[in-house]
Amino acid sequence: MRLWTLQAPEAVAAVRACGRYRADWDLVSANFRPAYRAMVDEMARRGIDCGDAPPVWCWPGRGLRGTAVRRTANSLLGDHEWAHGRWLLKLRVPEEFTLATSYSLWNDHLAHTFGDPDGLAEMDWTGRLHTDLDEHQVTIPELRSEWIVRARPYLPDAETAARIAADPLLRAPEQ
Repeated sequence: MRLWTLQAPEAVAAVRACGRYRADWDLVSANFRPAYRAMVDEMARRGIDCGDAPPVWCWPGRGLRGTAVRRTANSLLGDHEWAHGRWLLKLRVPEEFTLATSYSLWNDHLAHTFGDPDGLAEMDWTGRLHTDLDEHQVTIPELRSEWIVRARPYLPDAETAARIAADPLLRAPEQ
């Protein structure tokens, strides 16, 4: 399956050094952990072993449509993450290591785990899209060097770069 993901430089360095990268629970916000653990449990039910790590989030496709990648990146990443750096990884992952789910329903499930009574208590793991505007997200257990087709730094757009440059807490230290 062709996928793409945005990752921190440390993930790319780990794949280069060790041939693989597994995410770290310490990097997952505490309020996201119940839903992420449910995702790991569903992956395990399907024979996808995440070990003791949270899954790696990806999106289907080759990441060729710059507007789709940029829209997704800008909606998911905060300025502090952009300031730290991001890489766009294009992947080819065997289907047996993937779990595709509805992004819309996932967000409804996240809302429930945050305490929203209108959120979705039980996640629909079928992968059916919920609305015409819904999209798939795909989780994998780890990044492996043999799955990476291409990796390159992915810079923020001009507006985000300007915000980072204006924020003394986000600017790179002068050398």
